[in-house]
Amino acid sequence: MNRNQVILLVVAIAAVIGLFSLPRVVVDNDNEQAAEFVDESVPGGVVDHSSEVPEEIQPKIDYWKSQLFVNGNMQPENESLDSLMRVFMEINQYDSAAYYAGQFAERFNKIEHWQKAGDVYFEAFTFALDEQKISLLGSKAREAYEKVLEAQPSNLDAKHNIAMTYVAGPAPMQGIMMLRDIIKEDPKNMKALMSMGRMSIQTGQFENGIERFQSLVEYYPNHIEGNFFLGVCYFEAGQMVKAKSQFEKVKTLDANEQVLTAADEYLERIN
Repeated sequence: MNRNQVILLVVAIAAVIGLFSLPRVVVDNDNEQAAEFVDESVPGGVVDHSSEVPEEIQPKIDYWKSQLFVNGNMQPENESLDSLMRVFMEINQYDSAAYYAGQFAERFNKIEHWQKAGDVYFEAFTFALDEQKISLLGSKAREAYEKVLEAQPSNLDAKHNIAMTYVAGPAPMQGIMMLRDIIKEDPKNMKALMSMGRMSIQTGQFENGIERFQSLVEYYPNHIEGNFFLGVCYFEAGQMVKAKSQFEKVKTLDANEQVLTAADEYLERIN
């Protein structure tokens, strides 16, 4: 299996398992179909998504907006905000969900609001396809998380996500150094170990991947994604005995059918 096939497998299995600590960023400058990002230069700050909103969904958006805003003023209605965000995210308009979370955080300025804004901006960032959108959303996520870190310097989740915006953005090495610092501070940090391990696979550094995933499964023996990718690293590093044992272990875990099928395919190649 060549490197490109391995990278595609990393993305595919991550999608199956549903654990996305590493941004799923694909830059496509020629993608004319990509949704535009939130444009704060236009009145209200949000791009008109009306042509993309299913007819049955628009009333839900209108209702929760009416609860969140009274006479144009945003109200301290956390439930309305969460409901509005949920509707946008259900139709994959993460940028709009992030915009309202960010506006709410700016208006009411509590740490939990900035955390929520950072999380949804980061989620929007991970799904971004357009380079300009990636840059904007990554910047917005960092701004929100930096507010969190001012009050909670030891918030490693915020640090991790900031690091990942750098990795897939303007300063990859800065992001990698931040991830290493997180692991130094908390050797059991699942997100940082996963991110470093998956980056090792994507860059073909399988020996480094082995080290990261070994640590991960030592602390979290039943971690499905970690166990699977440890097997991938063993396989690509030519350690077939260990790879076979690892994929056999994956088959004993409560994994999805697609993961089990992938493990079987590797076992067939080994045998």
